[in-house]
Amino acid sequence: MKRTFIISVLLIALGAAGANAQEEKQLFNHLGAGVTLGVDGFGLQVGAPITSFLQVRAGYAFHITSKGEGSFGTHTMDNGHNVNLDEMPIYATSYKGGLGQLFVDFFPGKAEVFHITAGLFAGGGKFLSAKADMRNSMAPEDYGVLMSKGEFKFSTDSEGYGYGDALSWKVLPYVGIGTGRTAVLAPDRRFGFTFDAGVAFAGGLKIQTYDFSTGTKVAYPVTSAATVDESGEMQDGGFIDKLSGLAVLPVIKFGFFYKIF
Repeated sequence: MKRTFIISVLLIALGAAGANAQEEKQLFNHLGAGVTLGVDGFGLQVGAPITSFLQVRAGYAFHITSKGEGSFGTHTMDNGHNVNLDEMPIYATSYKGGLGQLFVDFFPGKAEVFHITAGLFAGGGKFLSAKADMRNSMAPEDYGVLMSKGEFKFSTDSEGYGYGDALSWKVLPYVGIGTGRTAVLAPDRRFGFTFDAGVAFAGGLKIQTYDFSTGTKVAYPVTSAATVDESGEMQDGGFIDKLSGLAVLPVIKFGFFYKIF
């Protein structure tokens, strides 16, 4: 239902773009380019007016890898050894490989900067990619041995690193509001700012783990019960539970643009 709604909004916007372009004959009469910063990462974006009421934007954004710590309790491996995964270094990247973007902005007036936006993000479908350093948690002979916690099964690679991904749709429809134009209206001005706030529809997240003992990877639905032990204690600090509520991802972006012509 949500996907149908977003597609309908996009089709209406594109249809209006074609009609207005024929009427006003202002198709791509300006071009702006700039840099963006937001929850989708650092990015580059270009934009041009279709008419006085519509503009189209396209761009690309990426995240840098960050380091943190994770605590996931004690796991038992298939060889009977226990491994404590508390205070484990984790390197994480959101949407590894970056996100392509395409937006259509509707302005309620010819001189307005406020806009309503419909569009999409496109990427590899990995909302979050994590690499965990388990070398201080286990002996080298335990590298690659399968371990389990609830429904999750995984192992490290031959060097003692474990991997996991939070999977979303590869194409994420977006709707939002904002202010600013990529090519400022004033003829004597070259620089402008944009701000956008909205939501991207991720389709519900799944956790994908990797079993290097067999060379397979398995995606599990995100459930809070997956990392709760028999006593009801959360073994992940509530992280998996938080992910389960992110079928819709909030988006905030700032942009700084230069009008090329």
